[in-house]
Amino acid sequence: MNNLVDKTWHLAKNEEETKLTDFEFQLWRVFYGFTRWQEGCERVANQTDLSGSELSLLHIIRMKDRPKTISELTRLLNRGGSAFNINYSIQKLIKNGLIRKLVDENNKKAFSYEITEEGIKNTDAYTALRRNILIALLKKKKGLNLEQFTDTLSELIALYEEADRAVLAYYGN
Repeated sequence: MNNLVDKTWHLAKNEEETKLTDFEFQLWRVFYGFTRWQEGCERVANQTDLSGSELSLLHIIRMKDRPKTISELTRLLNRGGSAFNINYSIQKLIKNGLIRKLVDENNKKAFSYEITEEGIKNTDAYTALRRNILIALLKKKKGLNLEQFTDTLSELIALYEEADRAVLAYYGN
């Protein structure tokens, strides 16, 4: 650790903790930078005020062009908790005409969501702007191995999920 810069804070009191805290600090910044990018791209491409969370749901609902249940959405996005925590976003997407609710004919309580024609236009415009800006910028970054980053992120997801299970297992009063 560089002695000229004091990187300790309440999350980091030694070198090992400092390395993890430095990483998590950058992770926060990547997450919020990505969210800000999504929202800005959406504003320019479609003139909407959709949040990063809403945009993630919209693009996942369109993924593979097949309807998704709430359970599938929460699992694909690794969002814990109940369906309630994404219901507001789903309702906003429906209200904006970007997705629609499908009711299972055999089970009226079972439903899924699919993209609408308006949603396809929206996600196509977003994709085109993303290609013109972000993909173009990525092409200029020589040596940036997105496949390696993706693999590392998958490993980190598993690490944080295991840590989450451990904290739940040992939490008690």
